[in-house]
Amino acid sequence: MKNKKWLLLLIIALPSTFWVILESSTINSKKLPHYGPKTAVSKGDTTYYSVKTALLNGDEEITTTKNPIVALMFVKQSYIKDSYRLAGLYEYLTYKNDKIKEIPVFLVVEKENESLPTKDSLKVYSKFNNVKFYDCPVQKFDSINRTFFKEKPIYIDYSFFVLLDENRHVRGYYDARYAAEIKRLIDEYRHLRLKEAKKQIIKDNQINKKQS
Repeated sequence: MKNKKWLLLLIIALPSTFWVILESSTINSKKLPHYGPKTAVSKGDTTYYSVKTALLNGDEEITTTKNPIVALMFVKQSYIKDSYRLAGLYEYLTYKNDKIKEIPVFLVVEKENESLPTKDSLKVYSKFNNVKFYDCPVQKFDSINRTFFKEKPIYIDYSFFVLLDENRHVRGYYDARYAAEIKRLIDEYRHLRLKEAKKQIIKDNQINKKQS
């Protein structure tokens, strides 16, 4: 009977304990930037820029309900033959897959003709379950690409990875040529996931308090 009481107390205490850990951890103190134009609203609040993933005409894979946080990269035809542009991503997918397999990765490929197959140099990525391809017509590619880099820092290239949060705010840019940049992408993706988990715990606790 004593054991059952202790187990019950442990179950009740776990969410609160997890919340306290999050509050006191670096994950709570670290704030990832919001990129793109910002709009000041009343009471000192700010509205952050969000991209419209619907422009990609994709399926449910890129929606926030299916994948709340995603990493996305635009691949120009002229870049496809330059395999080094994805060298860091390839290294992680091939040799450190356990660290990156949780991240939904989308490669948006510029296509002169939508009926043409994806270039062989990109097909090596299709064997990884977390990597998806979107074809983007050449006449729309640049304009759509630039909406994901609106008011970007000057040192950011349009071929960088983009990290989008659950509200489709741009939270990070990463140079896929370097493994260190992919590691940063993974770390910051996990950071956002923990923040998301924290918000859900707070929301659940508020619901429970109202019901009790």
